[in-house]
Amino acid sequence: MELLEYHFSNLSGNLFYDEKSNKYEMFSNIGKPMHLNYLTFKELFKQMNNNKNMIILESGIASAGTQSTYLFNEYVRKYGGQFLSVDINQQLVDAHRGNMCPSTTLICDDSINFFKNWVKQNPNKKIDVCYLDSYDLDFYNPQPSAMHGLNEYLALLPAFKNNSLLLIDDTPSTPYWLDTRGQLYNDMIEFYNKNDCLPGKGQYVLNVNKNADTLLHNYQVLYKFN
Repeated sequence: MELLEYHFSNLSGNLFYDEKSNKYEMFSNIGKPMHLNYLTFKELFKQMNNNKNMIILESGIASAGTQSTYLFNEYVRKYGGQFLSVDINQQLVDAHRGNMCPSTTLICDDSINFFKNWVKQNPNKKIDVCYLDSYDLDFYNPQPSAMHGLNEYLALLPAFKNNSLLLIDDTPSTPYWLDTRGQLYNDMIEFYNKNDCLPGKGQYVLNVNKNADTLLHNYQVLYKFN
């Protein structure tokens, strides 16, 4: 967990940790400001448990926000294994490739295409950790991002195993977890009250029958396969 805590100590946001009450609250302005995704990544790394030689896949090279590409890179640098991150933007790949350790590979490709090929070419390999964070979500037009997320999931499905961990970004459970209190927040409250759900990158994955337990669902959703 040292890697995680050090990484997130350099990030800030609208999730506040109040040491006195030992509670995390959005927009409370009481205590230490934390990144929105801290709690899901904390649970993810708790489950990873410093295990060695894990196979980690990521869609969407993250150079901003949680900077997850750098976090996973440091994990395989320390514990071994293989980390593959795919992005359709060649400039992002080129910009960050030189900062990665030998156990990390950055690939320029459509993530669905890459995942399909990876599963086909590695029939005996299974995924330990997968983070889906490609195709930016538009809350007012969520279908392209949501369909992309579903097709990523379906492409990877044969490679999940018992205890595989799947984390999907931009899939808020309720309006409370939105990283804004502006017009989008108000619009999504109205949407949620009508539909009892929110738009999200993983909104279609949520409704798929899967052999997995939901470990945590706030702004992101974290699954552990059985």
